Amino acid sequence: MKILQKAMLLSVLAGCSMSAMAQVTLNVGANTIVTAINGQEVKNGLFTEPKRQFTLEAGKHVITAKYNRLYELHGDNHDVLRSSNISLPVELADNQSYKLVMSNQPENYQQAKEYAKQPTLAITQSGKTLASQQATASDGSSIFSGLGNALSGVFGGGNKAVQANQQAISALDGKSPNVVPALATAPTAQSTDTLDQFMQLWLKASPEEREKIRQWVQK
Repeated sequence: MKILQKAMLLSVLAGCSMSAMAQVTLNVGANTIVTAINGQEVKNGLFTEPKRQFTLEAGKHVITAKYNRLYELHGDNHDVLRSSNISLPVELADNQSYKLVMSNQPENYQQAKEYAKQPTLAITQSGKTLASQQATASDGSSIFSGLGNALSGVFGGGNKAVQANQQAISALDGKSPNVVPALATAPTAQSTDTLDQFMQLWLKASPEEREKIRQWVQK
């Protein structure tokens, strides 16, 4: 009898242990770059594909991401369409898979230029939208405005993605944005290299703008 009781106890403990270790899979859709999770910056290498899958603990999370799409135009011309950071609070259940997407993306370049100003970040499961958040209007499309932000990051400037993420956390808890007691901690993820912003701005610049950038950097 005691042996049976011990076996049952071990079975219950094993079940509790498995439940405690239960995790969530978050897949990331096309043209979506995750920039921060739960107050931590997510880094993406300059010449590598952005991270497309995250393993998180079950529970509450604040995920920040950007719409980012490279269009190859006529000849050697390119344009990188990029939105401001969008922060989405979500609650994810044990042993479930979810997808993070930019909803209703247009394929047409002109329509995508408008979409990039205010895209919608969403969490979906089996094709059903569980939560969504639309970006605020972009704060200035000037190539030089963007260049200033990129270089300030390269040389030690603030991280807007983390700030946006922490502000969303702060709004949820009503506490300091540096404190995240209500959120499960995401694993340390790979980091957004701010040089990526510079590369994208360079691709987006016209030949005249590129020459001005060279002159500006050499000052």
